[in-house]
Amino acid sequence: MIKNTFLIILSFSILSLAQKDTLKSEAFRNSKPGRISYFKAKYPSYSLLAGYILVNEANRGDPFAQHELGIRYLMGKGFEPDTVKAIYWIRKAADQNLAAAKYNYGILLYNGIGVPWNPFESFYNFKSAAELGMPEAQFALGVIYTDNLVVSRDYNKAYAYITKAAKAGYEPAKELKEEFLKKGLAQVSDSSIAVEQNQTTELLPVINTNWDVDYFSLESDSSITEEERISNLLKKNKYELKDYLGINVSNESLEDTSSVGLIKYAAENGSPEALSLIAVSYERGLWHKKDLLQACIHYFTAYRFGSYKAGERLFRLIQSENLLEELKNKIKSGDSQAYYFLAGIRALEMTNIISTKEAIEYLKIAAEKNYIPALIELGLLYSSGNVVKKDINKAISYWEKAQKLGSIEAEIRIAFTTLVDSAVTIYDDNAIEVLKKYSDEGSVLAQTYLAFCYEKGIPVKEDKATAVKLYRIAARRGNETAYNSLKRMYDELRPSDETFVIYSEN
Repeated sequence: MIKNTFLIILSFSILSLAQKDTLKSEAFRNSKPGRISYFKAKYPSYSLLAGYILVNEANRGDPFAQHELGIRYLMGKGFEPDTVKAIYWIRKAADQNLAAAKYNYGILLYNGIGVPWNPFESFYNFKSAAELGMPEAQFALGVIYTDNLVVSRDYNKAYAYITKAAKAGYEPAKELKEEFLKKGLAQVSDSSIAVEQNQTTELLPVINTNWDVDYFSLESDSSITEEERISNLLKKNKYELKDYLGINVSNESLEDTSSVGLIKYAAENGSPEALSLIAVSYERGLWHKKDLLQACIHYFTAYRFGSYKAGERLFRLIQSENLLEELKNKIKSGDSQAYYFLAGIRALEMTNIISTKEAIEYLKIAAEKNYIPALIELGLLYSSGNVVKKDINKAISYWEKAQKLGSIEAEIRIAFTTLVDSAVTIYDDNAIEVLKKYSDEGSVLAQTYLAFCYEKGIPVKEDKATAVKLYRIAARRGNETAYNSLKRMYDELRPSDETFVIYSEN
């Protein structure tokens, strides 16, 4: 039984003048990625015309000057942008226990900007800044205590830190505190976390942090009906709906920007959220005519893209005797969808009314009728060597046929396979661009594949931070493979320190 859990995702966005990729943030909703904001400095800020004074003071060991100099190098404000120098000076100030510098250095470590990606060292910097009373750092630490990746999940500690940040007036912390109370995750006394308040820290300049704190449950909110939930989604403006569906392309690139048009576009590009919405529409007869087989096929596809909630709903529908009877009748009439779907649920072991051998034959029958999902599924069988003898080039041939018929999923699978499998006899030097394109267009499959490429340096330069960011996006959308890959990356770097032991959750 799939557990009903919350996945809480955090990310950072800072302005990187060296790489445009860092501007693509998993942003706290309605925040502009990369925007830098400052608190009013308690000490006199150095004039742009007096940069040499700032440099002299920094060299003399003034942590305030060191920190400001680092920020200016990062932003290119008064100095030529230089990430290396920015890191040098921010770290100098952090070493002198300046809270804002520790916080900013933690952001850089978490993003792997200018320094190797290291969320564990980042944690220590956030913790130090939080103990000095910095609300942004308290919020950061609170969020880290929710995701079960850096440290073991502890909602009580998370709530305590977030409450302290909220009391200091930090707006994102106020919002998240309300979410905690609404979900009943934790209600503890502030005294559970002792934090020394240092009122000077909140007046220092800091890099604006766009935290993405996303809750999603594998169960619907029981307080509203399915129809009401979908109705609320359809009422969202197109920017909010695009964000929900994982679409990251301009409206000018879309033929239909209506709510249903966006859902259809996202589904065609492999969005499990969109596929699940269409499945519900078929199941309930919302904007599609009621059709249980179509509902099941869309749930099945969403499940293949990592939506375990879709898998649960699929299993529930399969128990319907009416559906099984409908399947038998459609197979008698030679219906490709029925052949494909029955083979698919046999592969998932959701039914045993046909054998594995019969399931393969059913797929081949549907593939001969040019049914795209069957072509893709056969390609997956031959690429994995599951049930049939592994033959990667035969898998590619099935996917190529599906691609010619208009399948985006097939194009994505071909691109990734040509990059990572040495047995493939073809090579596409545009493959990485294909993954980038469809990642932006909302394909959770492309996002996961692209993350793997950045993690391993295939064929791009190895970039662990970008890999983590992409895995997080896909995991936030319910993709279990992406979440497991993300957890593996953390575990490979995890120090032996008791602080970072992750305890299993029952």
